[in-house]
Amino acid sequence: MNTSMTERERIIRTLQGKPCDKIPWATRLDIWFTAANRSGALSEEFTDMDLMKIHHRLGIGRQLYALVAQMKLHGVEVSVEFDGEIIRKENQPIMDFPIPRNLVPMENPGDTRIFFKTPAGTAQLRYRTTKTTIREAELPYLVDPILKDDDDLNIVKWILDHAEPVAAFDGFKHLEERVGESGFTIPVVGRIPFQQILLDYMGEERTIYAINDGSGLFGYLMDVLSEHVMERLLIGLEVSSIMVEFIDNLEGMITSPKLFEKYCVPFLQDSADKVHAKGRVLGSHMDGNMKPLLHLIPESGIDVVESFSPDPLTRLTFEEAWRDWKGKVLMWGVIPSVIFEPHVPEEGFKDWLEKMFETLAGDQRIILGIGDQALGPTSTERIKRVSKLLGREPVFNG
Repeated sequence: MNTSMTERERIIRTLQGKPCDKIPWATRLDIWFTAANRSGALSEEFTDMDLMKIHHRLGIGRQLYALVAQMKLHGVEVSVEFDGEIIRKENQPIMDFPIPRNLVPMENPGDTRIFFKTPAGTAQLRYRTTKTTIREAELPYLVDPILKDDDDLNIVKWILDHAEPVAAFDGFKHLEERVGESGFTIPVVGRIPFQQILLDYMGEERTIYAINDGSGLFGYLMDVLSEHVMERLLIGLEVSSIMVEFIDNLEGMITSPKLFEKYCVPFLQDSADKVHAKGRVLGSHMDGNMKPLLHLIPESGIDVVESFSPDPLTRLTFEEAWRDWKGKVLMWGVIPSVIFEPHVPEEGFKDWLEKMFETLAGDQRIILGIGDQALGPTSTERIKRVSKLLGREPVFNG
């Protein structure tokens, strides 16, 4: 076996179920880097370094996401208003509908309203940025989703009935060129239908009401979104990558076992069949508390639980997940971000890692990273120490 593999080679071989020289080690440092720069907390060690060079210095591979399928909204005019002023207009836009966060100004606190004008009327959604979200490099908060009440329904139906999934490969190609052999870009295709309804279209409370109110709204959304998402998945399979992923942000206390089994598992299984037929693996971004769904994940068809965030971030311990998922589902992430933060005592940091390595018992079928990702208070010295434990050396040039 090659004993000097690149991080990219390690990740790909692990996704393929093949052995490699060392456990893959890759994560996202983007939020940490942006927050450190904004607060002036970036160490002098990293002065004048871009993020790729910082990954090299820390001895950790870089993990990236690229949305490779979006929606073209035929017959729709979109306008973006920030604190009462129109800052952008576009006809028949291509976007990640209905959550176009990329249209939200991120430099100043305030409210952004995005209007969707159609022959059926105009619907809108609202995002909020605050001083805290800007300082901590967090995503803008969705205050009002697009389906707030019955008045929005006909408009959203019109948009969805005239929307077309389209390829968006340029961003993926660009990121792959940037990361090279030092990491891996995951092609993502949005959320599965149920998670879209729950998180993007209506919110938790209204979704539960819609499931039970007999109006047909929930069934309509599940049907039309299933068609759109499957088309987006097939577009994603055109990308030259071993993996394709749903950004589901699953949380087992919200998407309960009953809801997951009824509304998520059938779609995931169908998706997995299509992905596996192409010789690829299917991932899902499952960064919430997965303890309630622990036994259901292997039967869902998912191959990779990506951005896995165990105890103390959630109630599911790594040991429990390893016991149930070993040999069935690959984990990517695993080391909780909180143990890299200075408020966690040194003994707590060391004990968590020792217990993880004891549980692995030499098994390398895992991709380690920081789950969900490194945040502002992250200690880079602790990242270096994990890198050393995993046999990585810092790069001081290039």
